[in-house]
Amino acid sequence: MFRDMGDPVVYEFHDFRAWLAAWFAHQGTEVEPGLSKSEVSRRLGLPRTRSYFTDVLRGKPVSAVFVERLVDLTELNRTEAKYFRALVRFAQAADPREREEAFDDVVALNRVPWAKAAGDSWEYYKNWRNQLVRALLMVVPCKGDWSALSRRSLLPLSVAEIRRTIAVLVRLGMVEKTPDGIWRPVQPTLSTGTGVSDKILRQAQMVQLEHIRDDLLRDADGRPPRKVTTSLVSISGPGLDRILVRMDRLRSEIRALAHRDPHPADRVYLVALAAVPLTTPEKP
Repeated sequence: MFRDMGDPVVYEFHDFRAWLAAWFAHQGTEVEPGLSKSEVSRRLGLPRTRSYFTDVLRGKPVSAVFVERLVDLTELNRTEAKYFRALVRFAQAADPREREEAFDDVVALNRVPWAKAAGDSWEYYKNWRNQLVRALLMVVPCKGDWSALSRRSLLPLSVAEIRRTIAVLVRLGMVEKTPDGIWRPVQPTLSTGTGVSDKILRQAQMVQLEHIRDDLLRDADGRPPRKVTTSLVSISGPGLDRILVRMDRLRSEIRALAHRDPHPADRVYLVALAAVPLTTPEKP
């Protein structure tokens, strides 16, 4: 299989399956017309498993052995292969820390520095500790006793991690020391705005959803109250549009309640709203 100058550039993708799909589409139309997914599976060393490549594109996990076979099949060079492996690690990471480390590798190896284009947003959203420490400073009056912040966090947060996080937040202009020596956020609430890359936000959201899952796995006895409610509904397109509008309004109301709260903040909560499709679009 020959490498074509018009091949999709792997660095322009942040989902390894999306790149494989684009690579296959290009090969089958421009390089080797008629190439089938079953033939790709055969070239990957699976002559009797005709659906393997299709299954990978649909979400099947890829083992380390087949990552290397895909690298060889698609004829990635050494640096491209490193980036592709990082994409696979990011997509298949088993926990938030592993996903965060893989995401850092994706950004570091990408020859198209998309993350930097979003400015300070990448620096802030790439690490969940930045958001948590900033929120904790609204709750815990702190003059530099980072152990007090560490004790209040239900998520693992060491003093050393807090020090590093404070340095980042200071550099980004998000926290400051008041005249009486107390560290506080510059603004009580923070909006992502319109300049933040969707890919950066998805990384942050995935980590936050992992926190919700981890909390649900813990016994609620002896812990602050939590409330999780889900509804699986069958709905029309117009009905879904109304739900999404209500969700946007509720998010704005939640932010307004926090911003205008007349009482001093004394706790940090993660509030999540999600609407996720479980069916494919109806064909016309």
